[in-house]
Order: sequence, then structure tokens, then C-alpha cells
Amino acid sequence: MLLDAPTLAAVALLALGGAIVGGIGGFGTGVILTAVLLPLIGAKAVVPVLAVAGVVINAGRFWFYRASLQRGPLGVVLAGSLPFLVLGAWLYSVLDARAIGTILGIAVMASVPVRRFLKKHAVTLGNGGLALGAGVFGLSSGVATGTGVILVSLLLGAGLSGPAVLATDALATIVLDVCKAALFQRFDLLDEQAFVTGVVIGAASIPGSAIAAWLVTRLGATLHVLFMESLILAGGAFMLWHSWR
Repeated sequence: MLLDAPTLAAVALLALGGAIVGGIGGFGTGVILTAVLLPLIGAKAVVPVLAVAGVVINAGRFWFYRASLQRGPLGVVLAGSLPFLVLGAWLYSVLDARAIGTILGIAVMASVPVRRFLKKHAVTLGNGGLALGAGVFGLSSGVATGTGVILVSLLLGAGLSGPAVLATDALATIVLDVCKAALFQRFDLLDEQAFVTGVVIGAASIPGSAIAAWLVTRLGATLHVLFMESLILAGGAFMLWHSWR
């Protein structure tokens, strides 16, 4: 993957816009960035690049909410997810670009009904249920983007709320993204250019998140969630089309 300076600048602008749109609904930044990056860098590079970007994006969020970190649930999530993350990253490394694009597109579109189902059927999870769900999260994180809705739903089901969810989710995601980046580098999927692109995306997303926070106060909750879901479904459909055209 080789991006010239104008293209890298365009990617940064897309990241800024993706952070604004994703921040309005509180979810979906990863899937939106996947949809806009796919034509520019190719399906094989998307998840490694966003793994690097995710470290930068979530580092700021964790710093802000660090006092609310729940270490017990964090340990359960990491223990359950990391072994399956390795499996998922290996699967990603051996799949061809068309298969990866198809998986990404389906995963993006499925995130909307999955989010609604998990929200409707919220249950209290013990450590065993949290660990089992974390395994699903780890596997899906290795082969797709936009899987944050799974972890947030698991933490809510385990009884966490508010800043505790945000802090625990952010630090768990940072750890997984660092491990993903290392695994993708081991599998020759993360080169220097991909790393720089990920850092640029992460840095460009920070002001976008601040703008989104300002906009959220001016939109009704139902309106901005429906807006986000529509964009996510359109993005997933576009990714499928791009992979099979």
C-alpha cells in the first residue's frame, strides 16, 4: 500500500468526517472508516490500518475516563478475547481480498440488527458469560472492523454503565488493537506506510469526536441513531459491491 501526500490528506479528511458521523450515534466510526478506506487502500489493508488508528482514537477516550476503569471485567474480557484474536488475525492473513471484503461488508450490515437485538434482550452476565462473549468479540475483531458494539453490549450486560463502560471498553480495545497490529506485522500485513496511515487517521479523528459531541446536543437521540444505522447499512452494501464488482 503506497499513498502519496494528497491521498493521505484525503484519508485524514475522511477520518475526520467519519469520526463526526460515528460520534453522533455513539458507534460505527470503524465501519464508516472501513467503507471510505476500502477503495483507497484495498480490503487487505483496512483492518491493519484501523488497528493502529484505534489505538490513537481510544487512548484519548481512556485518558478522560480512566478513573472509572473496572479492572475485574477488563481482565475477564482480555482473557477471553486475546486467544481468539490470534485465530481471527491468522484467518484474516490467509483469506483473499474478495473474501475479506465480503466478510467486512456482511459484518458491517449485521452490526445494526445485532445492536438492536442485544439492546432489546439485555441480560445480566456473570464472568463466564462475559468471557464467552469476549471470545466471540476477539474472533470477530481479528477478521473485521466495527465490532465495538459487541463489547459495549457485553459490558452493559455485565452490569457496567456510563463512564465505567467507556473506560473499560477503551482500554480493552487499545490492548486488542496493539496485539492486532503486532500480529498483522508478523503476518506481513502491516508495513511502515500502513502504520503511518493509521496514525494519521487516529490523529484526524480526535477533533471529529469533539465536533460530534457538540452536534449530539442538538439532535434527538432517536434521529441520530436512525441516521447512523442508515449510513452503516449503506456503507456495508457499498463494501460488498466494491468487493465483487
